[in-house]
Amino acid sequence: MADHKHVVVSKRLVAINSASSVMARIVNFVVLLWVYQYLLRHLPAEEFAVLPLVTSLMVFGPLFFSFFVGGIARYMVDAYARGDGEEVRRISSSLFPVLVGFASILMPALVLFAMNIEKVFNVAPHMVEQTRLMFILLAAGFVFHMVTMPFTTAYVVRQRFVERNLLEVARDVVRAILTVTALLYFGPAVIWVVVATVTAEFITDLVKIRRSFTILPELGVKRHLFSFSLTKELLGFGLWTTLGQLGTVLYTHAATLILNLYGTAVDVTAYHVGATFFRQIESTVKIAAMPLQPAVTAMNALNDRERLARTVFRGGRYALWASMIIAVPLVVYADIFVELYMGPNYDRAPLIIILFMINFVFTQPSLMLATTAMATKRVREFFLPAFLFQFAGFMLMVVFAEVLSFGAVGVTLALTIVTVLSQVLYFWGLFLRLTGKGFPEFARSTLLRGLGPALVAAAFWLLIRQLSPPATWSGLILQGALGSLVYLSVILGLCLDEGEKAEFKSLLAKRSPALRKS
Repeated sequence: MADHKHVVVSKRLVAINSASSVMARIVNFVVLLWVYQYLLRHLPAEEFAVLPLVTSLMVFGPLFFSFFVGGIARYMVDAYARGDGEEVRRISSSLFPVLVGFASILMPALVLFAMNIEKVFNVAPHMVEQTRLMFILLAAGFVFHMVTMPFTTAYVVRQRFVERNLLEVARDVVRAILTVTALLYFGPAVIWVVVATVTAEFITDLVKIRRSFTILPELGVKRHLFSFSLTKELLGFGLWTTLGQLGTVLYTHAATLILNLYGTAVDVTAYHVGATFFRQIESTVKIAAMPLQPAVTAMNALNDRERLARTVFRGGRYALWASMIIAVPLVVYADIFVELYMGPNYDRAPLIIILFMINFVFTQPSLMLATTAMATKRVREFFLPAFLFQFAGFMLMVVFAEVLSFGAVGVTLALTIVTVLSQVLYFWGLFLRLTGKGFPEFARSTLLRGLGPALVAAAFWLLIRQLSPPATWSGLILQGALGSLVYLSVILGLCLDEGEKAEFKSLLAKRSPALRKS
């Protein structure tokens, strides 16, 4: 087997992997923005609301499989870092038969649920058949993806994030072409979004499976390598990641189901648009940080604690920079953006977007907490409290929506309250314990330098909005771009440490002959 020390990757490789990940997400996000605006302009809220209902229900799907696959990437990376190819094959051989058996039970249950979905949730009568078909299609695609997951982990184990991201960009392009073609040819209908998504995902999974066996020949299934004890260990690890998945579902997606039962179609739609911006920004930043996961795991395996702490603190700072450059202008221009994007019938959407964006101030500094907990095998300390906090948020959502009738604003407020309290009272402290560092270093390295550009740029955006409120897309984009220049200038001028300054100057020197000569 090849040298396994490359698992602790260089900053350059992480940057390349992260950049390609972000590009994949940007392509997906741009297409999603256009599709949502097209549907919102051509469909009544009752029809559009079916899409967030079905997608929110399918988010519960990973809960059924995360119990089995929650630790697969972590254990494979650990085995590969130690040069144990036989252990890599043993992991896939132990999980695949279990996944197939579970899928054979789960898929019929999901079909049965789909055939009776209108008895559980509020669905417009003329949308029942479409809703059933959409749910079955999503369920089939999801089950196939999860059963074959052991054979697509090669991209993480071998650090092939760029290739994987290029595949995902291609997937998003195919999905975009299929979606736009269907909408323009057959007419506006939410089902085309699902058909295009499932088709593109299925093709991509097939390509990933084929490539994974080339990238990592140690993958495969050998009957004699099945290990009950290893399966039991993986399931024990997956128990806590399952709680984490459940908490994530309760965190944002459960609100859609609550609003379907206790709110209106307008509530569902307004919440879904705000939550989509939140989830897209959050997932983009997480995916950009994903190349660090095997590196952090390897650092822990090699007992390189100091480097681990520096890495996760820097990850939190970068996460703040990346998320707040979008979150701050969304807060400042929320009402103008909603008017241009959604129209005049969604007056609650601006406040929903503002509440969602506030969360980033508290979640992004500890972005790599889950990665650190998994790398150090301290999953119980993270996932159990995460589930309890998020379950409390779910109950608060129910109270605000059902008892107090606060609608979409109420469930978003409940989510924000629990997020802020849980981060400040528990998760930041856990983050410091796992890294072995104190709060002053965390505040100096991550909080102050991470939030400084946002504060300066926010003042600038508020000033130019007051002087000349934008009334068109071109005006909004222009003011957003001007503020972004201020934001980036503060980062480059005041917030880089000495090592980052040296790296930035080195990058400029390589790109500019004049600087290289000087």
